[in-house]
Amino acid sequence: MATLYINYIGPHTLDLSALQGKLVDYEEGGLQGLRSDMLGFQSIALSLAEAMPLHGAAAGIPQDVYDHFVMCNETIDNIDKGLAIAQKQVEVLKESRAYYADARQNDVGLMADAVRSRAQRRKDASVLIPFEPLLKYNGQIGEKALRTRRKNEQAKAEQEAETGGPATQSTEPAAPAEPPAPPPPV
Repeated sequence: MATLYINYIGPHTLDLSALQGKLVDYEEGGLQGLRSDMLGFQSIALSLAEAMPLHGAAAGIPQDVYDHFVMCNETIDNIDKGLAIAQKQVEVLKESRAYYADARQNDVGLMADAVRSRAQRRKDASVLIPFEPLLKYNGQIGEKALRTRRKNEQAKAEQEAETGGPATQSTEPAAPAEPPAPPPPV
């Protein structure tokens, strides 16, 4: 089955220069205990933006505290923009790696098939010798499948020995599908 993909046309670079001097790197576990935004944060940020110019001083809110709050909001906005790009780039990198790893494994299979075919058609096993690592590597999947098949057969035989009869899987038949509803009258 062929899977669908498109060539990535998004950004290939991530410019974090707007965040220079503002990014932090905690040690493992260092984020524990930090508070995060709660439900309704955007609402209070908007109400503060309206209230501070007229009523901030009267309420005793220091201007430098509010300025720091605004700076934190702007920094988080920039971080969120960078995160969105970075997360997509990480997703694309992982998917691209999987795509090329699969293509590479397909190439390995094609080369192994070519070597075996040449050795068989020319009746010359010496062709296989330099490619033994390739053939052994490519054969791993078949060997694993054989081990799994043998393991399943052994488990089936043990079940039959325990029950005294053939091993069966108890599956109930699927319920019959209901006929589609008739079309509405015209």
